[in-house]
Parts: sequence; structure tokens; C-alpha cells
Amino acid sequence: MNMTSTKTLISFSLLDGLYWAFASTFTGFIATYLLECGMSNSFLSIVLAVFMGCSFAGSFFWGSKCDKCHTNRKIFLFEYAAAVILSIVIFFMAKVNLWIAAGLYPIFGFLYAPLGSNLDAWMIKSFNHDSGKYGKARSVGSMGWAIAALIIGFLISSHGYIVMPIGIVLFALPVLILAYVMNEPEYGGEPEHIEKVSTAGLIKIKPYIYMIIILFLTDLACAPINNLKIVFIKAVGGNVSILGVDSFIGVTIQAIFIFLSGRLRKIPSYVRMSVMTVCVVLDLLLILLATTPFMIIFGSVMWNASYGIMLPTVRELTEKNVNGALKNTAHSMSDAMYGSFAGIIALTYSGIMLDEFGAKFVALLGIIVMLAPVMMAVIGMLREKNE
Repeated sequence: MNMTSTKTLISFSLLDGLYWAFASTFTGFIATYLLECGMSNSFLSIVLAVFMGCSFAGSFFWGSKCDKCHTNRKIFLFEYAAAVILSIVIFFMAKVNLWIAAGLYPIFGFLYAPLGSNLDAWMIKSFNHDSGKYGKARSVGSMGWAIAALIIGFLISSHGYIVMPIGIVLFALPVLILAYVMNEPEYGGEPEHIEKVSTAGLIKIKPYIYMIIILFLTDLACAPINNLKIVFIKAVGGNVSILGVDSFIGVTIQAIFIFLSGRLRKIPSYVRMSVMTVCVVLDLLLILLATTPFMIIFGSVMWNASYGIMLPTVRELTEKNVNGALKNTAHSMSDAMYGSFAGIIALTYSGIMLDEFGAKFVALLGIIVMLAPVMMAVIGMLREKNE
């Protein structure tokens, strides 16, 4: 690895680590904070559903902007700066007027949700599609989330939620500086051709859509657990510090799998997808049977192992099946289907179910939903084996 390549790897590792530390500080604890400010489970689930709706729209909007403007860096800088400012406004507004905070949070989602896929696409392009380098840099991002979650969780327990805006500023400033000074490689292909390609063309790519359906159904099953984790932790006697420990341990496992993605690429893609879906089932089963916070944490380990396998695999399949003109849009769409669209549906009913029937029922429903993506992943594995 030459000096330029090493410098690029280190720069993106720092950028990704600090970016996900910011994300952990705000999005990792905002639901808990809103509940602390007096928001009910059912209202929070509706707010999160609207948030995800705006996130879904934002993923298409900003992903296509990157493709049309032929830049990830400039779009990232604008989106990120706006998202950071809005996160601080939401935090302080929640104590003054929950309705205004609830109204601003979906706008934050429109800006924030596409940032991860934007940054990933920028890294993949800068690493010349080297999955090993991407995995190493992205694993630092996961560790950034994990370490920030652990520290912020304990600091909130001892000093209160005021540590959130302090952490946001401390992590956000170096991200903006790094993104501003870093270079971006030229886009491949003819710009005129890129702008003529329709986003609707993604629907015609059957292998890509098959993968998207698996992602959608998987997130439909686990979105209520992941977005309302504090509710499940409190149900077995935990608190916000346990939420931080849960995130730290789980995402550390995620980071290990992402770091090893270059080596795991030797395993057929749909074998990895099958393992991913089975890990999600184990997560939901542990939530269903949980009697202590330890079982919730072990479930998080399973989910994060799943995510650590899934993310590089989905990036790989997207790069393989989608042409250069739509790669940013395709990466954004896969993230939106896994992180937003299914969540919109799941969260519209999960808050009410939590209030009416309890956490166990939501986990049981998730296991039933997971039967479909498990079968689809296994079918994909058998088809891949025969090709």
C-alpha cells in the first residue's frame, strides 16, 4: 500500500469514525430523551414513522443529487452542516415544546438519513472499489458509534442529557473540517449519459430488486426493536446506561465483521445474506425470551453481526448489478429500504402494540415476518450455487 493510499485510508477512517460518533450521540439517544421529556411510546412511534418517511424521501433526493451533480463531497458538506444545526435545535426545543421538536425531527431525517450511504459511496469510489479498504475504514465508523454510545450513555446517567449537544459539537466540527479538506476522485462515465438515466431504471434490475425485498422485510421485522430499544431494556429492569453498553458491545461486533468484509467476500454473497437473516431471527428470539438486560444485549450482538455481514454484501451486490450512472441512488435506496421505508410501516403500529400488548408481542410478530426473507435468502443461495 503506497503513501497516498495509506493517507486516504486513514483520512476516511477518521472521517467515518467521527461521523458515526456524532450519529450515535444524537440519533442513538434522541428517542430516550424525547421519552424523558414526556413523549408517550405511541406518539414517539408515530414521530419516528414520519421521520423515516422523510428519511426515505431524502435518500432518493440527495442520492440523485450526487449522481446529477457528480459529487459526494459537496453534497455531504451541505447536508451534514444543516443536520448538525438542526439536531442542536431539536434537543433544546424538546424541553420548550415537544410538538415543535417532533415536527423538526422528520426534517432532520430528510437531511441525515442519506449521509451514511453518501459517505460510503464516496469511500468506495476513492478506494477504487477495494472492499478490503472500504471494510477497514467503515469498521472504524462502527467503532466510533460504539465508543460514543458507551461514553455518552454513562455521562447521561451521571450528568444528564446536556452532554448530548456538547458531544454533537465536539464530533461535528472535525468532520466538517476533514470533509472540506479531503479530495474526491472524478466521476466515471460521460456526464451527459449520467443525467439521462432514469431512477426508475433500478426497478428493471431484477437481482438488485430481489435483494431490496429481502432488506425491506428484514427491517420490517426488527425496526420496532431497534428504534424503541430503550422500551425493551426498561421492560427487563435496565436504564439508559444499559442502552449505551448494549450499543457499545453490539456495534463492536458489527465493526469486526465489517473489518473482515474483504476476507468474507470469498464466501458466496447469498450464503452471507442467509446468515444475516438467521442472525436477525436469533435477535428477535432473544428479545422474546428476555428476562434480563443481558439477553437484550446478546440479541443486539446477533443483530449487529447481521448488519456487519449485510452492509458490505449489499454494497458489493449493488456495485455488481447497478451501472455507474445510478450507483449513488442505488446505495441510497438500499439504505432507505433497510433503514426507513420498512420502519415507516412498522412504527405506525409498534408503539400502539407496545402500549397495548407489551414488548414480547412485537418480537413474536417480527419472527413471523422474518420467515419470508430467510426463505428468499436460502433460495438465492441455492440459485447462486447452481450458476
